[in-house]
Amino acid sequence: MAYFDRDHPTFLADAVSTADHIRGPSDPASVSVTLVQFGDFACPSCGAAYGMIKALLARRPDLRFVFRANPRSHLFPHAEIAAEAAEAAGAQGKFWEMHDLLFENQATLSRAEISRLAGTLGLDLGRFDRELDAGAHRAVVKAQEVSGWHSHVLSTPTFFVNGIRFEDAPSALPAAVDGAARQERIEHQLFREVRVEGAGDHRRQALSIGPHRMLSDLPSLEGGADAGPSPYDLLAAALGSCTAMTVSWSAEKHKIPLQGVDVRVTQSRGSSGHLFRMAIELRGDLDDAQRATLERAAEQCPVSRTLQHPISIDARVTTSGLVDEASEETFPASDAPAWTLGRDPQTR
Repeated sequence: MAYFDRDHPTFLADAVSTADHIRGPSDPASVSVTLVQFGDFACPSCGAAYGMIKALLARRPDLRFVFRANPRSHLFPHAEIAAEAAEAAGAQGKFWEMHDLLFENQATLSRAEISRLAGTLGLDLGRFDRELDAGAHRAVVKAQEVSGWHSHVLSTPTFFVNGIRFEDAPSALPAAVDGAARQERIEHQLFREVRVEGAGDHRRQALSIGPHRMLSDLPSLEGGADAGPSPYDLLAAALGSCTAMTVSWSAEKHKIPLQGVDVRVTQSRGSSGHLFRMAIELRGDLDDAQRATLERAAEQCPVSRTLQHPISIDARVTTSGLVDEASEETFPASDAPAWTLGRDPQTR
């Protein structure tokens, strides 16, 4: 189950970006599953998961793996320096090589052992040691810890499969990744991206849906030229076409002799909300039981069910040339700040 229950999953707070360490396909179009791990190089449970992740990556070329440090310094004395060592190696283009060596030599981790491992990678060892001793990469590690704290990471390893926290035993992770890949393929076919671009007049928009392109416009009474269906027209068309398809599919499944289905949709809005009226005409020699079956099917139209249930919209607005600077406040995920515990930070 998820953080609260299956209907209230815990989501990854910070999306994967170019700032992350990423293993897997470089072409986003080749990625079906993104697996994010918050891990600790000194944690035995993370060490046990390391081999499983390597096997997953070898088996699934469509898997994108992201590692974010979450050192549990209060439990493992070399957790913090190992995380910083991976970043120091990453500064010389060897993050994943150091990542692997740290896990493969977890039982003997020490400051001296970490330098020895770095030497085997052909790094500039003088630079590596200087950066490690000066804490040059400490802020990067802390930022990953903060990201974990906001993602409700309570222990290591914690995994997120396509942005949703994985809650079952680690042994179930491969099956979860396989299931997410199947679901991604299905959803990619069902839910194609819609791109909307201006078409000269601000009321007129060009829509691109997969290989299809059409124009959306407002009726003349609302200042448009009625050069294409309005947004409300498109909504009614989605409901009507989905209803007709669902009824036809049900007739085929139950071997009902339906010759055709016509759907007429009208809509209005008032103080009580938005109202759609649908007149569904079934053509064919149908008995009462068959008509009842198709009527139930119409009520199960996916678009209709979507419109009648809560809809979440995650809208992110970007403006060219503006940069939203992150807060300078940082803290380790294992040590939440006072204000999260209900205490006034000014009166500690």
